[in-house]
Amino acid sequence: MGLDLYIEAKITEKATGRCITAPHKHDPDYEEDLYFTVILMFGSDAYPIRNSWIDIINRHLNTSYGYDDLIIPIPQSALREICSCLYSYICLPESNRFEHHIQCGFWDIKVREKEKGNSYSFVPKDYYKSWNIRDYDNECRYQANYLYDFIELIERIHYENRYIPLKADDSLGIREDGTDLLPDDYITSADDLKKFKENPQAYEWTFRIFNSF
Repeated sequence: MGLDLYIEAKITEKATGRCITAPHKHDPDYEEDLYFTVILMFGSDAYPIRNSWIDIINRHLNTSYGYDDLIIPIPQSALREICSCLYSYICLPESNRFEHHIQCGFWDIKVREKEKGNSYSFVPKDYYKSWNIRDYDNECRYQANYLYDFIELIERIHYENRYIPLKADDSLGIREDGTDLLPDDYITSADDLKKFKENPQAYEWTFRIFNSF
């Protein structure tokens, strides 16, 4: 099985602790359904990113979560560093960029020191692509930009008490026709959505990694 790496969120009312978000197939007896997907990365290339994110979380929380732990809370204070880490995977170290499955990125300080002064390497004869930027780099760029926009949404709520929905997209189930705006579509009660938009600071966001194999 491959890796499905999610950053997920849920929104609760501060005054009552009641969660107001739920995906479409919500089972009221199943707590996990209260979380919705912020971003999803998958496949073997997501492993080093996951490891870097868990290292960041452990440093922020002074915890010792392992790379195989299924559910890991993300403190909101770590989101910017997680996003910055993801940007660092857009361009890989020269010793790593032609690997079929990436091993590490520049986020690891030991890798940065080892790469210091390295010139461009030759493309291996058995490499399945040219020297050009590969699909992985573009995927990381897209996901990093999306997470950056999501952080802007959160910080606008924090500093201005304003909620401006993210633009609809055609990936991760967020369709271009606008039927799955994030997080609007996951606040299933019209009354809750109205109250949330009027005073988003009255609500708390909770984040986690869902490290699914």
